[in-house]
Formats: sequence, structure tokens, C-alpha cells
Amino acid sequence: MKKILLATLAIFIIVAIYYETVGSKYIVKEIKKEVKKEIIQLKSSGFAIKHREIKEDKEHLIIDFNDTTKIAEYLKRQNSDITKEDIAILKGMKIALDIHYNPNTKDAIALDIYPIKLPDIIYENITVEDKKSIKTIEDMISKKELLIHINVNKFLSGFDGYIKDIDKELKIKGIKFNGDIEDNRITKINQKIEQISYDIPKEFSTKLLDLEISITNPMNKSENSTTNYSIKNVEIDNKKDKKEFIKVENIVGSSKDSKVGKLINSKSEFNINTIHYADNKESIIIKNINAIMKINNIDIDAFSKLNSISTDNMSDKERLKKITPIIKRIFSSNISIDIPNISIDKIIKNKKPIDGFKIKASLNIDEKSNIKVVEHNPEMLINFINAKINIEASNDIINLLSGDPRAMVVMMILQPIDKNGKKYYDIEFTKGSIKINGKPLM
Repeated sequence: MKKILLATLAIFIIVAIYYETVGSKYIVKEIKKEVKKEIIQLKSSGFAIKHREIKEDKEHLIIDFNDTTKIAEYLKRQNSDITKEDIAILKGMKIALDIHYNPNTKDAIALDIYPIKLPDIIYENITVEDKKSIKTIEDMISKKELLIHINVNKFLSGFDGYIKDIDKELKIKGIKFNGDIEDNRITKINQKIEQISYDIPKEFSTKLLDLEISITNPMNKSENSTTNYSIKNVEIDNKKDKKEFIKVENIVGSSKDSKVGKLINSKSEFNINTIHYADNKESIIIKNINAIMKINNIDIDAFSKLNSISTDNMSDKERLKKITPIIKRIFSSNISIDIPNISIDKIIKNKKPIDGFKIKASLNIDEKSNIKVVEHNPEMLINFINAKINIEASNDIINLLSGDPRAMVVMMILQPIDKNGKKYYDIEFTKGSIKINGKPLM
């Protein structure tokens, strides 16, 4: 046993010596190759690389968001959700990158990323108040107060980092993250945020406290992915009127995407423990909000194409011509939506408790429908959709909603069934017609 322990200890010592001498030098050499390769990729993708300084263990460079159209095309090829409009906003922005090779015993590389110039759009049509805010941000930039630090370990299997704390009108505290790397891909990200708040004295304040989020396969839509998150508090306070505020307590949620062939099945759910709202006239507390949604047979490629068409500049006729075959593709995949539950347990208005409601819903495409007719008459799409909605609501909440004239009109059309002191609505939509509790509407 003693020999085994000594042998094990010797192996750990050898590994440690290797990574501190030959191993670390080899890793740095390989990482430098990867950095060079990535810089070449950035240059060819619309980013301008300026003021690059290379030393044995350090490197500094500036990335200029130069050709935003080319950048958007590159990100689209990387399966990013960022649109051309999103990237266009960043035109003129400059970001500095400091690289430190072999910075300590556990890490192969450390990165500091920070802006050195704001986007051009920030300086367009600015007011006197805007100038003050911009000056504050520029001062923060000059002091490197807007900074992200990242470490990658020597096995190149994981990373960790943080965003530098800020204590001004915008307060950022305790943002830390870590993750796993496999085959040069990020396979998992965990993040914690202690506090993000923004405060304008005598005007307005908002605050987010204790957020935790974990995501598997965050960079690749074609892989199975899971997201779990929780938030302790979200607060919005109107300081002009001290009695007006919103506070959301204990949000917990998750989502899961599973790949089946070329299609994705998705499930998401969340719970909000409590929402407090108050103003000069009333106070409302909403208890236990739940929601579950499932979407099956999602054609991600088709939806991506649909999104790109909707953001392109073209005539309605051209857009319809391009959208129709994509809609046919989405429908032919038998996409369906199932909402097993949307519910609120209780509403307390001005200290008076009111029972809430429950909703179930589903939507699917009629498999027997002839999708080809859409080419001649796109409005026929509505005849292929089948949907059901079941609502169970307390009499108290119906009475509460009836105070709104718009809700009153809806309730006159949707006649409920009374059962056990509650209102029930069964709504069915089939081939363009609607039935309420088994009776045709109108």
C-alpha cells in the first residue's frame, strides 16, 4: 500500500514538473498558434485588428468593429441569433484584448477584454443630458473599469472569470462565471451575479439580485441543450412617487432542447413565487405563477431562414414569395405546441385575497391538409391549424377582470360553464371555425 501511495505521489510530482517546464512551454506554443489562427479568422470576417504588440509571454491588440455587414454574415454562419441590425449598432466600437500566456501554475492563458471606444451611434443626436452620461462612460473606459477577465486552464478543459465590479449609478457586483471545454468547444457555462442595479437619484432605480444560470452546449443549436436559472429578486422603483414599485421574488426556471434528426423538441418551465405591485391607488400581490410549454418538431434551419427574410428589405410580394415555401417546410414537419399549465394561485388586491386561474392549451397542424394550396392562397394556412384552450377561473377573478371594458366585451362573447363555484371555458379552433363549450361562435 505504501509503495502504491509513493508511486501515485511520484506521478503527481512528475505531472506538476512537466506542466511547469516543458508542458507549459508546449501549451503556450500551441495556444499562440490558435490565437494567430483566430486573429486571421477575425480579419477575414470584417473585424479590423490594430496596434498588435507581441512579447514572449504577453500580447496586446485592438479589435475594431469595422465592416458590420461582413461581421453579421460571419456570426450567422456560426449559428448566432445576432442580426445585421444588432451588429450595425456596434459600428465604430473598439475593444482591447490583453493576453497573458502561462500567467500562473494552473492557467495556460489569461485574457482581459475591455472597450476603448464607444460605437458611433452613441454620438448621434445627443442631448445635454446624454453628453453627461457619455462622459461618465468614457471616464470609466479610460480607467479600464468596464473589463472582463477570463482564465483558461492548462489542460484546456475549462475556464473561469469575472466582470470587474462597478460602483456608480450603474452598480455591478460579484459577476463570476466558469465552464467546461471539450474539443475546443464550450460545452457548459455557469454564471453567478450578486447584483446589477441602476439608480438615478430622485428619478428611478432598478435592481437584480442573486442570479444563477447554467447552460449546456450554449454555442451550438444543433446539440442537446439544457438551461437552468434562478433569480432571488428583481425590483423597479419610481422615486418620483415613493409609493409606486414592482418587486418580483424567487424566479426559478429551466429549458431543454433535444435534437431528433434534423428537428428539435423543446420544453421550458418557470415559477415566480411572488410579484408585488403598488402605486398611489392600490396594491396587488400575485402568488405562485407557473408556466410549462412544450414545442415539438421545430425545424431550426427553417425558422432561421424565416427570421432572416423578415429582417431583409424587400417588397411584400417578394417576402411572401420567399416565406411561403419556408412556411410549408415548417408545417410539413408536424410542429406542435403543448401548454400543460399556465396558472396563478392567488391575487391579493388591497389586502383582499382572490383565487386565480389555470389555462391549458395545445396547437397542431392537420396532417391531412394539402400544404400545396398555400402557394396559390397563403390565407388558407389558417385552415390547417387546430387549437384547443381550456380555462378554469374563479368567480372573483372574472368579476375583477370585468371592470375592464375590453375584458367585458370578450366575456359577453365567451359564455362560460359554471361548475363548483368556478367558470370553465373550452375553446376549440378547427379549420377556421371556433367553438365555445361545444357551441359554434356566432
